[in-house]
Amino acid sequence: MKTSAILCFAVLLTACGPNGASNSQTTTKTTTTITTTAPGEPAPPLVPPTALTQANLDRVQTDMSPAEVQSIFGAPTSSDSKPIPIVGGTETTYSYQSGSSAVTIVFKNNQVKEKSGTFGS
Repeated sequence: MKTSAILCFAVLLTACGPNGASNSQTTTKTTTTITTTAPGEPAPPLVPPTALTQANLDRVQTDMSPAEVQSIFGAPTSSDSKPIPIVGGTETTYSYQSGSSAVTIVFKNNQVKEKSGTFGS
C-alpha cells in the first residue's frame, strides 16, 4: 500500500507591538495523508472479515437506517437501488461478502425490512 502526503504547510503569524517589536509567535502545521492502492495491488476489503457474523446480523433490527447498518457491518460490498412499483419509494439492497460469508440487507424507504446471511468457517 502506498501512502502519499498530499498537503503539508506551515503558517507563521507574528503580532507586533507599538514599536514594531514582535511580542508573540504562533506556528501551525497541517498534514493530510491519503492512503492509496498502487497499480496492480489489490484494494483493501470494505467489510472487515470479522464483521460478518450471526451475532452482528442479529443486531440488525427492522426499521434501522442504512447508517445504523453500516455502523455494524461497514460499507457494503455492493448495493442496488430500484423504485418500488405501485406503492412508491425506493428499495435498496446492501450485499456484504467476505470469504464464504455473505449478508444481504433489504431496505424499503431507508428502513430495514429483510435480512439474511450465510456464514462460512
